[in-house]
Amino acid sequence: MMSIFKELNEVKLDVNELEEIPMSQIQQRRILKNVHQKIQSQKRMKRKKKRHFLAMTATFLVTSIITLNVAFPTFAEKLTSIKNIFEIFVNNDRYIFENFEEFSTDIGVTKESNGVSITVTNAVYDKEYITIAYTIKSEKDLGLRPVLRGDLVVDEYGDPYKNGHSQSFIVEKINNNEYAVLSINEVLGSKPDSIQFTWQGKDIIDLSSVNHVSGEWSFAFSLNALESKVTKLDSNNVKTTDTGVEINGVKMTESPISTTIYLSEKVDERLISKEEKELRVALIEYLVSDNLGNKHKFIHYRDIGHSTDFHVNTRSNPRITISEIDEEAEYLEITPIINVYKTTNPSGGALEPIMKPYSIEPIQIPLIK
Repeated sequence: MMSIFKELNEVKLDVNELEEIPMSQIQQRRILKNVHQKIQSQKRMKRKKKRHFLAMTATFLVTSIITLNVAFPTFAEKLTSIKNIFEIFVNNDRYIFENFEEFSTDIGVTKESNGVSITVTNAVYDKEYITIAYTIKSEKDLGLRPVLRGDLVVDEYGDPYKNGHSQSFIVEKINNNEYAVLSINEVLGSKPDSIQFTWQGKDIIDLSSVNHVSGEWSFAFSLNALESKVTKLDSNNVKTTDTGVEINGVKMTESPISTTIYLSEKVDERLISKEEKELRVALIEYLVSDNLGNKHKFIHYRDIGHSTDFHVNTRSNPRITISEIDEEAEYLEITPIINVYKTTNPSGGALEPIMKPYSIEPIQIPLIK
């Protein structure tokens, strides 16, 4: 192997004979975008370092006044975990909140119970999501994907059955006994300008197994909504249709941390599966990109889905939430992928596909500058 590198090292090139290959406008935009993102990232890093320095100084002074029994290494260890929590999620396919740290509210509250310490580090509310970042530190290994489970109460919601939320998680294991978690709570009902949030944690469950640890970890804090813009979409033009399928764009909301597209789906499962009697279920997945070729990571709320048990005119109202949009992009392309299933036995059971998934014409969402 070393001989190959030696031979390559001895190759002589005449730079005057090299041919310059021009870049396309898309390539140029991507390079400029990367440079812009790097500059913005460096600016955020400077602001972050400044905030952390001030927070560290203030916390140290207050702690010193209250008690002299706090060990500095323990304090430094907790600070490091809080500082790096956002970097831990970056490579996850479902982490779309690139600007989460910049716009989130610092919470910094720790509760301990039954040998497990939970620290809520940050939270943010943008009327589409209540997103909470926290760490779990235990005396023992809690599995692959432990999360805190308990009642989530928002006073302003009123009736929780009408104004609840859909919950999902991103979990990253830091080491054998420490975890970083992002709790993503999609707001399904009313969207007040501010919320009083109470989290009555009762047990920690591993999403990858049946393991759990009981205890009491309760948190309460208030959050103000980030500013957001709502754009109604022309459902007559922003749509796609295929045999037995109709999907329309409804509206788009934009906040400093994400963009959410509301859709309306109507599916005739009997028509697309060519089956009149047996139970059939249709699920629609999506791919999201823009006219520049950028592909977006996203969170998909599927709503009720589609089944032959429903009325033929029943509509499902899913949402797709994506990350930052390229400033040069003129429109988004949302490509539906249709999946059709049946149950493994007449009385129910697991679903199995009855046909190969297929895509239909994408929906184009215009981006107003």
